Parts: sequence; structure tokens; C-alpha cells
Amino acid sequence: MAILLAVTVFLPLLGALALVLTPGLDQGAARKIALGFTVATFAACLALLAGFESSVTTPQFAAGPDAGPYGWSWIGRPDVRFALGLDGISIWLFVLTGLLMITGVFASWESIKDRSPLYYAFLLSLETGLLGLFASLDVVLFYIFFEFTLIPLFFIIGLWGGPDRHRASVYFFLYTLAGSLLTLLGVIALVVVHMQYTPEHRLTFSIPELTQGLAALQWDEWYKTDSWASPQVAIFLLLLAGFAIKVPLFPFHTWLPLAHVEAPTAGSIVLAGVLLKVGSYGLLRFNMAMTPLGAQALFPLLATLCVAGIIYGALAALAQSDMKRLVAYSSVSHMGFIVLGMLAMNDTGLNGSVIQMVNHGLTTGALFACVGILYDRYHTREMGQLGGMWEKFPLLAFFFIFSSMGAAALPGLNGFVGEFPILSGMFAVSWKTAALATTGMVLGAFYLLLMIRRVIFGPLVEPGGHDDHGHGHAEVPPIAWYEIAGLAPLMALILYIGLFPEPFFSRIRPAVEVVDRIGRSEALTAAKVAAAPPVATRGEAVSMTASEAR
Repeated sequence: MAILLAVTVFLPLLGALALVLTPGLDQGAARKIALGFTVATFAACLALLAGFESSVTTPQFAAGPDAGPYGWSWIGRPDVRFALGLDGISIWLFVLTGLLMITGVFASWESIKDRSPLYYAFLLSLETGLLGLFASLDVVLFYIFFEFTLIPLFFIIGLWGGPDRHRASVYFFLYTLAGSLLTLLGVIALVVVHMQYTPEHRLTFSIPELTQGLAALQWDEWYKTDSWASPQVAIFLLLLAGFAIKVPLFPFHTWLPLAHVEAPTAGSIVLAGVLLKVGSYGLLRFNMAMTPLGAQALFPLLATLCVAGIIYGALAALAQSDMKRLVAYSSVSHMGFIVLGMLAMNDTGLNGSVIQMVNHGLTTGALFACVGILYDRYHTREMGQLGGMWEKFPLLAFFFIFSSMGAAALPGLNGFVGEFPILSGMFAVSWKTAALATTGMVLGAFYLLLMIRRVIFGPLVEPGGHDDHGHGHAEVPPIAWYEIAGLAPLMALILYIGLFPEPFFSRIRPAVEVVDRIGRSEALTAAKVAAAPPVATRGEAVSMTASEAR
């Protein structure tokens, strides 16, 4: 299974090389090769999921041939390993990447005609970067994949995007690169702290070893009067710099709407569905698991930013007339919920946060695909120029409504089983924060229903008008088989997760309990007690004991 995991990660890159090195490929051949490799990769993802043991807390499929707990020796000094593995946090993001890449290929089926072999090569390269990132068990390998994902998406936006594609690609690249350099400093600091203060004094870049070793340190001995004196706070902020931009957490979101609007449909699907999860995954894997004291000390600030992002993103979405921009701003709001669940630092909020990463990828990916289908036919995304699409495209209208209801957290669909645990977990920590965040759910339902009313229902409205009998343009093609094939699996999962979430939670829960246990450890509890002032509190999350938070 370890070999299968490595093959799964690099199989898309092999397809990218085949596309680039095979001369004379036309659009049809290129898209078939891309589809074949994405389907094969997804099948391998499902095989790994089938072999995943839900009760195991340590990373699975991670054995290597040489000495050491994880992976193959890559660089001897320092001990950097090519170490891959999956746990309950990463397995679903790994499978989600494989699924959404198929949707991305189908979304590009007819819309990408220029230099299509190169386009699909970049798309497959991006898949390898994302799969490798979620499977990495070595921080150096994680950072390499983290930076590698910037390159394919930069070219996808810059070469096949909209009129302002060059500015969008540069903004995306520079924002993310600047933050990731600070994150690298934070990662190096964690490695140095682990080497200096653990009994073995061993230099390691293994993510599981760092997580376990740093959790055992008596951080409270490093400061006596104020939690801000903890080195965890400074390291937490360094790590946050890159991950907050990637999420994006308000107010570091300004690159996102432009990148979404200018990116081709597949770029938007992958960007919202998977690439934003790189930021939230990094926050959970490094910030919450390795520097939880920083999260507790900064809780008032971070909770404020999350709530501000939730409400701001919803209000900004409500003000949009461009459907793609509306969905882009909705991502700012929904990603705020995901980070808020992490800040609760209890099992309820953390479980909701992880499954909501998957839920957001499904619903937002489906919404961008639906908007792309309409844009391919009418070359506009303005809600004022479209209406009554139920009459013209009943199946597409169903997909649009169904994915919108999932994004609005309608009970029975996937969004509800993510946002409800997030708010429940936060309510145990700060009911005021949870109450304010709930307004984002109400506003989310409002702007999504408003978009549906304008675009789907009412009289038929098309950019070129309609005849005296109210009939639209007959030459507009109906929804095609490849568009249905790209959306149907997402619809099935939106419903299945909403009705039967336990198979997903059962695999997430053991890995999340490790993070939860670190936050509730005796060392951290003692540190919070030592750091708390005798009279005044520093916010509900800092003053509460871990048992009260649960």
C-alpha cells in the first residue's frame, strides 16, 4: 500500500509528461489522456480509502525499506525523508482532490481549445502537487509540494484566464509566496525547538515525530506571567502568515476574488475545492497540533477575524451581480467557519472543521462548474442578463439548486453536518462568537437563494433576448454528457454525506482526537493556569480549563 500511495501521487505527473512529450496531440486526444490519468488516479485513491483502517491514529501506508519509522531516506544530513502517509485528516482531502480533478477535466472538455495538451499537463501537475502535499509526512517534502502547487495554477490562470488574467496570476503567486516564506521560518523554528529541548536532541523533519515531541515539552517553563511570552505565539504567527493567506482568512483574502473571476472554470473548481484547503489543512496540522498555546493566546484576535470574514464574505457576496464573484466571496465566508471550528479546540469543532473542508470542496466546486456551463453558452456571468434557466436547462437548474442548498447548510445535505458541529463546538467555548457566526449562515442562505431566484426561476431571459412567444435561442446546446458526468458524483456525495455522515466521521475522529488530546494535555492546562492573571481573564477560550471547554 505504501508503493500504491507513491504511485498515486506521481501518476498524474506521468500523464503530464506524456502530454508534453507526445508530439501532434490535438484537443480530443489531450483531453482523453487527461481524463484517463485522472480516472486512474481517483481509482487508486479509492483503493487506498478501502484499505484505510478507521481505528488507527498513526499515519497509514507509510512504511519504508530502510531504518526509521517513516519513508525512504532522501537526504542523509539532515535526515530529510521521502515520507508519505495518510491519516483521518488527510485521507478525505486526498480523495477529494482525485474526484475534483475529474470534474475539472470535464469542465474543460470543450472550453479549452488553445494549447490544450499544455493546459491539461499543468492541470495534472497541479494534482500531483496537491496529492503529495496532503500525503507528506516530512516538513521539507510538505513545503516542496506546497510551493510546487503555485507554479501550475499560476500558468493556468495566466495563460487561459480572463481579460485580467495576468494581474490575477501575479497577485495569487506573490501573495502566497510571501506568506509561505514566513511559514518556512516557523517550520524551521519548530524543528530547532524540538532538537534543542527534547531528551534525544535529534534533528528530525518528520511531522508525526515533531507533533509528538513538541506536545511532550513543558512549554510553561519558558514563561511565568503572560502567555504572550511563550515562544509558541511567535512561531504560531509565522506559521499563520502563509496558511492564513492560503485559506484565505480575512483580511488576507483580497487576491481570491480576482483569481476566481479570471481563472478558467477548472482552475476555479480546483482553487476553491482543494487549494484553499491547503491553508486550513496546514493550520490544523501545524498551528493547532504543534503550537496550541499560540492558538489559545490569540483566540480573541483569530475568532474576531473569522467572524468578520464570515459576515463580510456573506455581505460582499450579497452585493455581487457576477455569479462567479458571488461564489468566490461565499468561499471567504465558508472558510471562516472552517477556521472557527479549529479554534474551538474540542473534538466537536475539530471534527466539523475537517468534514466541512470536504463539504465546501464539493458544493463550491459544483457551483463553479454550473456557472462555467452557463458561461460557455452565453459568455456572461451577470445575473441581470440571465433568467428562467429552469425552462432552458432543467437538469442544470437542478444541479444549481441542489449544490446551493448544500452550501446553505440545509439539513439533510452535507453542509449542515459540517457547520452544525462547528457552531456547537464554538458554543462550548464562546457563545457570543458562535451567535455572531450564525448570522453568516442566514446571510449565506439569503444570497444563494437570491442567485437562484434571479437565474433559475422567472421568465426566460438570455443575453440576446427572446422572440415574441417568449422562446429563447434554440441554437444554445443542452447540457452535455461530460458536464453531467462531472457534476453527478458531486451531487451524490452532497446527499450521501448529509444523510450518512458517520462513515466519514469514523475515519476523521481518531486523528482529530490526537490534536484534541494535545490541546487538553496536562502541560498545556498547567501553562494556561500559570499564564492566567489572578483577577481578569483574557477571553473565554484562555480562561476556561480544557475540561470546561469540552
